[in-house]
Amino acid sequence: MKAPGMMAVLACLAAACATGPSAHWEKEGATDADFQADNERCGAVSSRMAPTARPDQPPAGNVAPKNRMDAPPRIDANPVRHRAYMDCMADRGWRVVEP
Repeated sequence: MKAPGMMAVLACLAAACATGPSAHWEKEGATDADFQADNERCGAVSSRMAPTARPDQPPAGNVAPKNRMDAPPRIDANPVRHRAYMDCMADRGWRVVEP
């Protein structure tokens, strides 16, 4: 009786792995190294844009988000930092592309 349930779980996991990310970063002619450099720069810019620290927010610092070129952007819990990061990336020519 446990086997059909386990098979259903495995099938769902396999389907989730096969679909891949729903969006990714794109900039014409850019490499992964270009993305990583801009990600670090924009992370530093956005870290400095944080409002006054609250107990539920990490302190501002020079922190690059753990984003990848082939995946959608990670959402920062701080909306000010997130908007600053996204604006910085757009200023550098990056855009998020939905498939």
